[in-house]
Amino acid sequence: MLGLLLGACLPETVPGISGRVDLAPPGADAIRLVYLGSGGWLIEHRGEQILTAPLFSNPDIVRTGLAGIEADTAAIDRHMGRYDVTDARAILVGHAHYDHLMDVPRVASIHAVRARILGSPTTANTLGFWSGLADRIDVVDEAATADQETVGRWIRYGDRVRVMPLRSRHGPHLYGITLYRGSIDTPLREPPRRAPGWVDGRTLAFLVDFLEDDGEIAFRIYYQDATAPPPLGFAPDALVAAHPVDVAILVPATFEEVDWHPEALVANLRPRRILLGHWEDFFRPVDEPAVSVPLTDIPEFERRLARVFDGPVWRPDRFTEFRMPTARAGG
Repeated sequence: MLGLLLGACLPETVPGISGRVDLAPPGADAIRLVYLGSGGWLIEHRGEQILTAPLFSNPDIVRTGLAGIEADTAAIDRHMGRYDVTDARAILVGHAHYDHLMDVPRVASIHAVRARILGSPTTANTLGFWSGLADRIDVVDEAATADQETVGRWIRYGDRVRVMPLRSRHGPHLYGITLYRGSIDTPLREPPRRAPGWVDGRTLAFLVDFLEDDGEIAFRIYYQDATAPPPLGFAPDALVAAHPVDVAILVPATFEEVDWHPEALVANLRPRRILLGHWEDFFRPVDEPAVSVPLTDIPEFERRLARVFDGPVWRPDRFTEFRMPTARAGG
């Protein structure tokens, strides 16, 4: 598998947007979204923040495939330290592969020191005893997750943020094979030392609502951190019909291994805007210019997306910031 990755010959794709994208009028109520790279986002409304699990360590492909890996605390502190996330409410973890979970303990311990961590039993057990975070993990009960037909349970983070986990599955990486599959059923006493020890566990997508003071929805976000075979990863039709998805955060990486991605998700979510995350090569240092992840034809993904979606789409460079108006601000 490592040889296949090293032999990838698809053209490298550079970011589609960088800097700041401001869609809200001056002074208008707005949602702020910052792309942190890999699956990581910082999302904020009126001081209420959530994070999705970021990766800054980016071990190179040789270390990842053949040697040990560990969190690069200096890189995490340097890049996460650009933002004040002291009061962030939650860190959402869609699955427990190293590129989504390995940096979370440092982020939660040093930066987002009040945040709850929301994820699967495997996420909780991987963090285990060694992370010191056991009392800050909210484990998603399979029975509480939602799907296209079933509305799940909202998990509240304060009065103005709620999250609904959606039943999903990590799509294959190559030739129908999904790397690092499995679950961890008992808490670990030390972190996994190699990439295969960071198994995926139950994969989740999330529906996130930022609320007005009166409980009305200010802004609705769909988030996934891995491609999923439809209808897995879908949001409940009833919720989407009642309030549109204001922005859907979709994953291009390895989309060709999953039928009807992104077409099926666009039909389910009917989003107003789309952001692409987890598109870039996370085997390169964060400080290097971003290029597309190996083995994924990003231009083809964008062409397919354009056939079924005529709204705005952005593929951001790391640390690109978006400002989008809420419903009451005309968004």
